[in-house]
Amino acid sequence: MNSLTTKALVFLLSTLVILMIASQIYYRVNEKHRTEEAVMCDINENIPFKGVVIRDESVLKYSGSGVYEFLYKDGSKVTSGNNIAKVYSDESALQDKKKADELNETADMLEKSQNPATSQYVQPEVLNSQIDVLYKDMMSSYVLGDFSAASECSKKVYEQMCIYDVVVGKSTSYNEVISELRQEAKKLSSGAKVIDTVTSDKTGYFVSYCDGYEGQLNTKKISDYTKDDIEAIVNGTAEKDDTEGAIGKVFDDYSSYIIGIIPSDSRIAEGDTVNIMTSTSNELYKMDVVSVKDTNEDGKSIIILSCNRLDSNFVISRVMSLDIVFENFKGIKVSREAIRFKDGQKGVYVILGNETTFKKIDVIYEGSDYVVSKYTADEDYLLLYDQILLEAVSQDDDSGG
Repeated sequence: MNSLTTKALVFLLSTLVILMIASQIYYRVNEKHRTEEAVMCDINENIPFKGVVIRDESVLKYSGSGVYEFLYKDGSKVTSGNNIAKVYSDESALQDKKKADELNETADMLEKSQNPATSQYVQPEVLNSQIDVLYKDMMSSYVLGDFSAASECSKKVYEQMCIYDVVVGKSTSYNEVISELRQEAKKLSSGAKVIDTVTSDKTGYFVSYCDGYEGQLNTKKISDYTKDDIEAIVNGTAEKDDTEGAIGKVFDDYSSYIIGIIPSDSRIAEGDTVNIMTSTSNELYKMDVVSVKDTNEDGKSIIILSCNRLDSNFVISRVMSLDIVFENFKGIKVSREAIRFKDGQKGVYVILGNETTFKKIDVIYEGSDYVVSKYTADEDYLLLYDQILLEAVSQDDDSGG
């Protein structure tokens, strides 16, 4: 056998040995072990439900005809004997009155913008910045559907732009425009006569609508309402009282009850305080759990909450979309079958290159077949995207979840 043939055989044998070793390493690292990648998860166990708002409410009625201009916002405090609305002959008269108010408001803004006390000491850069912020707030309100807030921002933008024009010298006087606006407002007002007023016969908090449940729902019967009663109100199929002649209602104080049907949950008990979030706001409301009563149907319970808050969220509708808010857990998800113990420390084995390394976990949430470990940058702990070994290894002291 010549030297060339010998070299060829040696090279071939060497190659085969290298391939065998490499295949064994590959097999041990990639085929022998079952692994899963460490990924982030966000656990939210809020309980959504439909809540029915219950207060002791008195209906306000007016026997005359016409259209109303309410003098109080919903939820405002009124006193017995207060005028709560002006009555106009028809919609056209009311619209003329509203238009006159808008013209006078614009004239007021123009007068303010050219007042030296307003414009003399303001820098254009500051005004530009304020206009930019107000414009963004206005657009954000439009997107969120809060048209009342958007309208208020729009007025403020206009006012700031008028002041800006005076400051930079684009306008020296708005007197002529102001005069025209006042004259037009006076003309419109002359044809918009108030034909009557509506007075409150109770002291309390005013709301400008009735839904027909005012006489049927009250706090004294709060414990008597059944699952069927609640579902009928939520679905809009419950019988309602006649609301003819009703122009609003008054209730005594801020307090109210919210009743609804939720999945039975051991985390909620009578006497607890829970956080509630509405579908229209990210604000949390603290409410007391008055009672939780099992319906003995499909694992459902009737929950009664008491609330001492009063804002637009709680006066605009009878039925509200709510969430009972629990703690949110965000971290690295770990299968229970991967959990091991080493020197009394709970953790997992991860594959790093050709080796397995034990890494600790800090459990912040436990599910049925997984746990959530706190996210950290500490390399002694499980890190994001680590390859978690699902099988037992010889280094284990013990195993289990």
